[in-house]
Amino acid sequence: MQDMIILGLLAYSEASLYDLKKTMERSTTMFYNTSIGSIHPALIKLEKQGYVTSQKEATGKRIKKVYKRTPEGAEAFQAWISEPIAVFKTRDESMLRLFYMGHIKGDVSTHIQLYIDEADQWIVLLESMLAAQDLSTVPQELKKVAFFQFATMRYGLDTIKFGKQWYKQLLIDYRAQQFD
Repeated sequence: MQDMIILGLLAYSEASLYDLKKTMERSTTMFYNTSIGSIHPALIKLEKQGYVTSQKEATGKRIKKVYKRTPEGAEAFQAWISEPIAVFKTRDESMLRLFYMGHIKGDVSTHIQLYIDEADQWIVLLESMLAAQDLSTVPQELKKVAFFQFATMRYGLDTIKFGKQWYKQLLIDYRAQQFD
């Protein structure tokens, strides 16, 4: 999936490894988190496949490698994005941890509360980001792209709000049990 995120981001403009990481932090991190250590091998793979090309550019004393999507990379991205979506086949580490939470020794209330607290932080962030969005200011050729990116933010916000409420109820239910 990371390969496709990279190809999708390179649809907008050429980018360095650092640029890609920063863009992912501002856009896809809520549903796909990554690191420079995993982006770099993905770029090497994409270059070997002929999906991206790279060029070294001097910026002051530094030389950076800038990546550009090829027509073959655009085709691969289109093929991937056009596939049917496997909606409920996601990788969610929080669900995996919840599945095994019963193995934690002692009280797990603090673990559940941490999820609720983090949800609060994400809610504030996404609500402020959504409040700042204005589709009317987006250039016409990018309106469709922006529409779906804004929809992703709304979906994320709604999902986090639901999750927060679900975990609050889980905390109530857990505290009502007599495990120890």
